[in-house]
Amino acid sequence: MPHHGDREDDFKKALAQDRARIDAAIERLSGEEPKPERFLLALVGAWGRPVPCRAPIGRWLPPVAPTERGVQSAARWVHASNPNVQRTALAALARAGAAARPVLSTVADALTSKEPTVRIAAACVLARAAPCPEQAPALRRALADELFTVRWLAVEALARSGDEHPLAPVLAASRPRLDALRAPYQLECWLRAVAALGQDASALLPEMNALLDRIYPLSRSDTWWHESRFTLERLVRELGATQGKP
Repeated sequence: MPHHGDREDDFKKALAQDRARIDAAIERLSGEEPKPERFLLALVGAWGRPVPCRAPIGRWLPPVAPTERGVQSAARWVHASNPNVQRTALAALARAGAAARPVLSTVADALTSKEPTVRIAAACVLARAAPCPEQAPALRRALADELFTVRWLAVEALARSGDEHPLAPVLAASRPRLDALRAPYQLECWLRAVAALGQDASALLPEMNALLDRIYPLSRSDTWWHESRFTLERLVRELGATQGKP
């Protein structure tokens, strides 16, 4: 029968192997690796979330904290010629969260990409990392992007950075379509942007109430729609309570 100490030793060994795997991926990304995507995916899987550990340990390995070198290594591939590599590099930086702030100027440059999914991925990084004022001009230009998702993420990023640009009108003019194929993702993204505005989002109460009227029939049969409805109801309730207060 295995002893508890054996399991603990196995866990420590697995933890050391996981850290070594990530260090090796960063080393490869720092060089001239011709196929960097698999190493970028290693960072996506390790940064910001637990990693399942194989049996018989039966435990989860803790997430790996993004390092400065790791972030810089991932950022090297943001402007790769292959859009798939670009998106994967940006996905890794999105996982890094605030640790990606030193490379946000590189990320902001990707907001002008011709690839729609690259622009979305870049805006997602900026929204998660709470950008600095240096990125504000690029984000303000992204408020006019042809993709609503890029606009919403740019609003969230600017709001989180404390930018004073009027942002509620952008969300009012680009409400999510609840009949679209990607409606669940779109509504969630829009709501995050609304929440980032704080009390300034009270200007969006008419749009939010209109969305509530449309979402009620959908939320009767789908758990995700239930959650979105509850989020909408909470925001409407909280914003409504602030109206009329000095």
